[in-house]
Amino acid sequence: MRALPLICAYAAVAPLTLARAEPRRTLEEVSLRKKPGEKEAVVARLAANTPVTVLALEGRWLLVRANSATGYVTRTTVSDPAPPLPGDVQPGKTWSSARKVGGQLVAELYVQVVAPRAELRSAPAADAAPVALAARGSRLAVVDAAGDPAWIHARDEAGHDGWIARDQIDNGASAVVVTGVDLKGIGLSRADAGTRAPLRELSVRADLGIGMRALGMNLTSNAEGGLTNYVLDADAVAATLDVDVALRRAGKAFVAADARVSASDSSPGIDYPGPTAPAGKIAFRTFAGDAGFRIGARARRVFDLALRAGVHYDAFLAADVKNAGMLPRERLLGATLGARVDIAPERSRFTITARFDALVIAGRTQTRGLEDGPSSTARGLWGGLAMRYAVVPRISVFGGYELSRASTEWSGMSARQPGVTRTERIDTAQLVQIGISTQL
Repeated sequence: MRALPLICAYAAVAPLTLARAEPRRTLEEVSLRKKPGEKEAVVARLAANTPVTVLALEGRWLLVRANSATGYVTRTTVSDPAPPLPGDVQPGKTWSSARKVGGQLVAELYVQVVAPRAELRSAPAADAAPVALAARGSRLAVVDAAGDPAWIHARDEAGHDGWIARDQIDNGASAVVVTGVDLKGIGLSRADAGTRAPLRELSVRADLGIGMRALGMNLTSNAEGGLTNYVLDADAVAATLDVDVALRRAGKAFVAADARVSASDSSPGIDYPGPTAPAGKIAFRTFAGDAGFRIGARARRVFDLALRAGVHYDAFLAADVKNAGMLPRERLLGATLGARVDIAPERSRFTITARFDALVIAGRTQTRGLEDGPSSTARGLWGGLAMRYAVVPRISVFGGYELSRASTEWSGMSARQPGVTRTERIDTAQLVQIGISTQL
């Protein structure tokens, strides 16, 4: 009489029954339950590798018969049906059918979560919306292992369907072994794995920001006079555009290139008080360009550490060469060396970028007839910090702060001020900006 409720349950789910009873085996020790549910009464306990016959599907539960007992077990504790033979009439597609690895159908493939905390996502992207949490040790059924080089399409025991990064799972702890499949590689057989190129992942990010720049000039020389020793400062509206391209291999190493253009405008500009020349305002614009190449590695799944080499161009353009302070138009060009750290924890909406560059070989040219000396030596340091917050997939807002300091030494007779043979100027700039960042 105990089997009567199960027979009635079987009749209730008759529309969901398979076209034919399917012999399978348990993947682990399981409890055969009277009704679907982890807290329902246990009918019997089945050891791993026990043959069972699947009678019906009900949600994430299977109605099975094992020996003389009939009851419910979860789908992921039972092997998938064998692939159909040629000529067989195939039943309708079920949740576990048509899994692909390297273009081939695989009937039995599971992976285990090894990350402390992972999430199934709605799309194969780190900023895609989360679908469900996946705790360490939980097992996922693979739907597609060939659709994306860095992600696995999988389903958890509760039926949630989504994407999980390959570096968060392991395919060696599964109760079902699929020979030749390496889910942490590129889904190839062992014979092919040594002959194919490793995975590469290309990412492109663009930042557009607007803010305020504070400029300062402190010039000293071996002579006396308002044009030979002065301190000037001014504020300017600034806009910047950054583009960053990174190419990551299957491991931790990556190479990247970045480029930046920045422009600012100040009017009425610098206030020159005199007394050597009549007091007045000096409106100006600045333009800067920077390009570099980085090589680095990811550490602890949080930090991207890289060394950088690049070139830097900077221009100070007085609106009128015949200005009150006789400030020349200037151009700075040189090579830079530096370092960069990106703090980007997995599954976090926040990222932080810190960078530092030094001008190692450079020269500064000035308007002819207004040179502070016939030869110049320039040095400089730049540092910056930016924080981004992802508001929607692929779109972030950011705020940043930058500080730069450049020093230039001129030697020889000054054309701008007679009697000066040695001049040094220190330029400082601070930039505060906000903007939008997009991941292409």
